[in-house]
Amino acid sequence: MTLGRPLVILSLLLSVCVLRAASKDTWIEVQSPHFTVISNAGDKEARKVADQFEEFREVFHTTFPNWRLDLGKPLIIFAVRNEDSLRVLLPAYWEEKDRAHPAGIYIAGEDRHYVALRTNVEIENPYQVVYHEYTHAILNLNFRDLPVWLNEGLAEFYANSIIEEKDVEIGRPAPYHLQILQTERLIPVDVLLAATQGSKYYNEANHASMFYAESWAITHYLMMDPEARKRELMKHFLAELDATGDSVAAAEKTLGNLKAFGAAMDAYARQRSFFVGKIPSNIHSDAKNYTSRELDAGELEAERALFYVHTRRPKEAGAAVEEALKDDPKLPLAYEAEGFLAYSQLQFQAAETAFRRAIELGSTSFFPYYFIGKAELRDALPVPEDAEKAAATLEKAVQINPQFAPAYSTLATVYSMNAATYEKAYADGRKAITLEPGNLTYAVNYGYILVNTGKLADAKVLALRIQQAAKTPMDQDNAQVLVNVIAEREREQQPVAGDEQRSAVTVTPKAVMPPEAAGDPGGTAAGEGSGSAAAPVVANAHAGESEYAVEGLVASCDCGAGPGKLVLSVGKSTMRFRFGSFAGLQVLSTAKQDSGNAPGCANWKGRRVRVYFYRVKEAGWMGDLNTIQFL
Repeated sequence: MTLGRPLVILSLLLSVCVLRAASKDTWIEVQSPHFTVISNAGDKEARKVADQFEEFREVFHTTFPNWRLDLGKPLIIFAVRNEDSLRVLLPAYWEEKDRAHPAGIYIAGEDRHYVALRTNVEIENPYQVVYHEYTHAILNLNFRDLPVWLNEGLAEFYANSIIEEKDVEIGRPAPYHLQILQTERLIPVDVLLAATQGSKYYNEANHASMFYAESWAITHYLMMDPEARKRELMKHFLAELDATGDSVAAAEKTLGNLKAFGAAMDAYARQRSFFVGKIPSNIHSDAKNYTSRELDAGELEAERALFYVHTRRPKEAGAAVEEALKDDPKLPLAYEAEGFLAYSQLQFQAAETAFRRAIELGSTSFFPYYFIGKAELRDALPVPEDAEKAAATLEKAVQINPQFAPAYSTLATVYSMNAATYEKAYADGRKAITLEPGNLTYAVNYGYILVNTGKLADAKVLALRIQQAAKTPMDQDNAQVLVNVIAEREREQQPVAGDEQRSAVTVTPKAVMPPEAAGDPGGTAAGEGSGSAAAPVVANAHAGESEYAVEGLVASCDCGAGPGKLVLSVGKSTMRFRFGSFAGLQVLSTAKQDSGNAPGCANWKGRRVRVYFYRVKEAGWMGDLNTIQFL
């Protein structure tokens, strides 16, 4: 072990040296109407990259004029001059032997989207992966339950666009798709149309597969074939899909007999030539008029620190934050980066302190306000006063950025904790769904809002729709957990066993905190499965009281047969809970590692859990524990 330590230190020193050497380049920031480009490749290249992205965005406006195109969050493009510069930003791709070195990547974050690419690439379309993922981001703004084949088919269709000075060419086939389509057997059309991300045919990591190639071919037919365009098949299919939510039924209604359509697609996919289209560039601004400025060293380090947090490189992020603050101790962006790094490491108090310092120094971004509100909710169970402060901070975030869906969704959760603000909870929850219908996390969150406010019938209807729309394993798991929570709440409202004359025990809705999207720093993703049977009816001692929920790590737990206690670590604080006995404690698991079987008490320490409890006034105790759910 001691022999390896100097090598680690040397490696870190080398990475810092490379970082500082790259920082000596002249870095500029170019602002176009919809993108920010940060580049060391010179002003001309930076403007060119910004202009290309503006042109690509305009393609969607031309082909689908009613689509929403504003992400509601910044899209920042690091356009670097060579592979060495890209290696500084994306070291993971060079740390593993024989791993492919990308020309560009796309990172979708909760608060920002990022692109990192190098400008010295000679091939015709080096940024297919970037355009593919950006297309997904656009689709996410416009569709709740787009089938996997069409989601990937459209992304592949637009990914191979050729962006020229005055127009964009769409519809060109990728050579690897043609090779697969002309040499391998196609997937039966009805199977392809019904496929989910769990299908054996679908491999998200391998775009050079029959699933992607055939999805591209069908999409190309709907978008480019003269007869399909004349009959507006894509438009009619999308309308039918919206009405039924069923890809196969929509195809049968729009495209006719699927066996005959499959035969037609087999011939279409194997042809040697395909139609392509030219879309004139109609962007309303000249790249020469984009604003441009040179970045100070501190600004560059702060921007890189934020990028490193989004790419899960905390050591590099910490080094960049340190350099940014050293260069300019009063730079708001440096404190935003420091706060975001702390938040990603579950250090919520430190995050809040840094974000508040950014605001004191003049930050005008929605970013620190949003994460202050999130930190206030995650550090400990909020008392009403803290919930009001969190709501005020989140309201400031949406005032600055009215298109930012995550803030509305979080506000809805806060407002669902108080009967006086239920209407605000409903309005903000619906707003988040409207802004990003393709992000089912917000729909799941709204389901919890309905549960918290007692609208179980509405919650059940929504949960069914979410289950129908869920395509990814994460969305399917989260939908199932919501269904389980609704069923649990319904059981709580049933009459007490053995006492038919007495009405059901009244339990005020729990402050259920929904699972957050994967990739959100500090967030959790719920898995599938459930544990033991429902617990007995809540003891009369707590009838009519509010039941609360909070997430954290199990620090310790008494495993004896009698009264017990559980200590939960939440951020830097701890919470102590008590319970009468294990027999009266409901234990559930929605973690994939448990396969539906809740772990024994001896294995609880260190596990992330959500606990449900009733507040008590006795000193030293947070509350009486009712349910523990492993995540």
